Amino acid sequence: MAVDKAQKAAGWEAEYDTIRELLSHKFGLLRFPNQLEADVREYMRQRAVATLRESYWMIFVLYLAGVGLAVQQFAAPWRLRQFPDDFQVTMWMFTFAGIAVGMVAVCIRFQQLDRWHIWYISLASMIALICLTIGPSFYDDPELRQHASYFAIYVLFILYGVANLRLAQGAVIGFTSLLASFAILYAVDQTNEMSMLMQYGVMANLVGCGNAYVLEVRDRRLYLQSRMLELEKRQLNRLSERMVQLAREDGLTGLANRRHFNDSFLVEWERARREQQSLALVFVDVDHFKAYNDNHGHLEGDRALVAVAAAIKPLARRAGDLAARYGGEEFVLLLPNTAAIGARDVADELLAAIDARKIPHKASSVGPFVSVSIGVASMIPDVHLAPSQLIDLADAALYAAKEGGRHQVVVNDLG
Repeated sequence: MAVDKAQKAAGWEAEYDTIRELLSHKFGLLRFPNQLEADVREYMRQRAVATLRESYWMIFVLYLAGVGLAVQQFAAPWRLRQFPDDFQVTMWMFTFAGIAVGMVAVCIRFQQLDRWHIWYISLASMIALICLTIGPSFYDDPELRQHASYFAIYVLFILYGVANLRLAQGAVIGFTSLLASFAILYAVDQTNEMSMLMQYGVMANLVGCGNAYVLEVRDRRLYLQSRMLELEKRQLNRLSERMVQLAREDGLTGLANRRHFNDSFLVEWERARREQQSLALVFVDVDHFKAYNDNHGHLEGDRALVAVAAAIKPLARRAGDLAARYGGEEFVLLLPNTAAIGARDVADELLAAIDARKIPHKASSVGPFVSVSIGVASMIPDVHLAPSQLIDLADAALYAAKEGGRHQVVVNDLG
């Protein structure tokens, strides 16, 4: 687990450095490394969908405004008499544009279709743009043709902005629609209008691409900044967790420290009192440890303590169990919901585990290897007992084990 956390931290730091480098570029980049690019594209897709949902009313208002302008243009009787076919062309244009608007309106209501956002917005945009681009070419009235061309350019600008498309997406939609319009006009022998279409269409797409570039760079920088803040928050959380860990962990052995034990012991005492369950303590003391330090040196003494802690730690098997360094060469096991007989079994297992390690001890009167004395106490707490009484019982049992010749287990049982 520690290795996984270290690997994650290293990955976050590398990503943080990459983001800082990307943000340092004077001109906005439209391509990021590998996974970061995939993440930012997903972010932009979600942002585009959200923007479309929030601002779809603008598209609807634009469509109604276009219909209103068309009706106003044909309100004059002379225009209908002089250019009767223009009204039919207008109705066809807005019918297809209405289909595109309606299709988007239906699609954005279903979140299941969000992943297909670029496909339905592309199809709807191309339908609307082709209709509004080639439609004016069929007008007989030159004034109306000019006004409709301006309106088509306006719609193209709205597309690039409201649809919140990336530069590549907007350019593909815009120029594909333009080429399709050229092909249709050529097929129906309306080539005389192609020069005007080329002039206005290309200019509008270039301006739209510039706008899309600015918006995409903005969105990419916003994502990088938000991602950097997220990484900084994770780093602060990791440091905070590490500080808490250091405050609760013994620096040498990696077991819980005395402070952590005291806090946990009081919590488990209250729980055992409420539920009327046994609570056990197993006190462990390394035999003749001062003599060990004097003969083997303090560095070897630290190694011996680490080895003893390594034997103790696996015995804290359950969620509430706790292995701690109590102080110096003393250790303690906190065992909730454990009677004396169960705690005695754990103590015997620990005694055998330390013996099996065969840590040399030249100055021990017990034997040639490091040994421990163990005191066990268990009781069912109640309102008339204090937590310190259980500690005193375990300490007394440990003292009895040492006085009785060491390298043994002594049990005090009050429940």
